[in-house]
Amino acid sequence: MSLKAIGDEELLDYVVEKDFEDTVSRIILSAVGQFSEGVGKVKLSKLLRAKDPGFVISTKPEMRDTFGRLRILDADQVMDFIESLVRLSLLDLEDPEFPRIVLTRKGERALKGNKQIPAQIPWPLPSKDIPVPIDEEAYDQLRGTRNRMAREEGLPPYCIASNLSLVEMVNRGVSTKEELLEVPGFGQGRVEKYGALLLGSLSTT
Repeated sequence: MSLKAIGDEELLDYVVEKDFEDTVSRIILSAVGQFSEGVGKVKLSKLLRAKDPGFVISTKPEMRDTFGRLRILDADQVMDFIESLVRLSLLDLEDPEFPRIVLTRKGERALKGNKQIPAQIPWPLPSKDIPVPIDEEAYDQLRGTRNRMAREEGLPPYCIASNLSLVEMVNRGVSTKEELLEVPGFGQGRVEKYGALLLGSLSTT
């Protein structure tokens, strides 16, 4: 039996970019809550990034809806979120010798509540202040391509590229992967995975 990384319908176009921290935080807290005895940070990161299907299939089948929901993030980024949630006392580390993270009472209340979870991470998030694209038609086509890619992968659109990054692509006249690497929000992995389709969308306008 195989296991496919499953996205959450609520994390598609319905999640606006300013909710990024809250959305990811809730995914992590919910996943930790499924381990009554706690879970190692590395194990959790692998599950959320779709790196350990065997464990889910053989040991934790109830986590199939959680598997791979943060697969767009790298290991360090997931760890940054976990550390932030520990600092907020929403997660706790038990047994320093063999550390396992557990959901705290405060974390349980945060997960059930509607208040934004203020996780703070040391890398840029999508901006709320989106500059105006110099070519609206190119921007709309690029955004449409980005949204289709997100739906196909079961991801929030900003996990493919933020609106700010799309505007920068249009305004800079990006046409190659090398130029795309200079756009804020695009690293080597994201360029290799999504660059061709995004650049192809721009080339047709």
